[in-house]
Amino acid sequence: HKLEIVWTIVPSFILVFISLSQLDVLAEIRVISKFPEKATKIAEVTARQFEWRIRYPKPGTELTTEENPGDLFFVNELHVPTGRPVIINLRTQDVQHAFFSPQLRVKQDAVPGLVIPVWFDVNKVGAYDLVCAELCGWGHYKMKARIVAESQGSVDKYLQQLEADQNEDGTKSETATLDDE
Repeated sequence: HKLEIVWTIVPSFILVFISLSQLDVLAEIRVISKFPEKATKIAEVTARQFEWRIRYPKPGTELTTEENPGDLFFVNELHVPTGRPVIINLRTQDVQHAFFSPQLRVKQDAVPGLVIPVWFDVNKVGAYDLVCAELCGWGHYKMKARIVAESQGSVDKYLQQLEADQNEDGTKSETATLDDE
């Protein structure tokens, strides 16, 4: 009986010690006030069955929690600059999903009704997998995307091209019309 108590209590104390000693590491990753000061919000990633919808702010503006005229949209491809921390706002449109990039060691659940900031940095140029790590329905297996890490100049060119593609009909956006008046 005494042996059972010892092999229950000793591992419990070890696990409590490990948990308490790692709280500062968890806070660095998850607590907004501990995010890196140089981190910039670059996009909002909305998970929905069965795709990742990326919303970038209109070039020259800041990312907000609400969609604005001139915001840029793309599906299943997130472009981020290398060499500095970035923040995305993660949300879901339907059920619970999980933003998971194994090569970048980033994993965060997307919970319905919440906007969750996630920070990470990519030091090497390249394309990285982005998958859903939460069983989210019959099409879960095909919910795949890419995180494209490149220089800031390349990200800026990509956003300019994306803006041109989305305005290819030749009409001015609402903000441009308001500025002209």
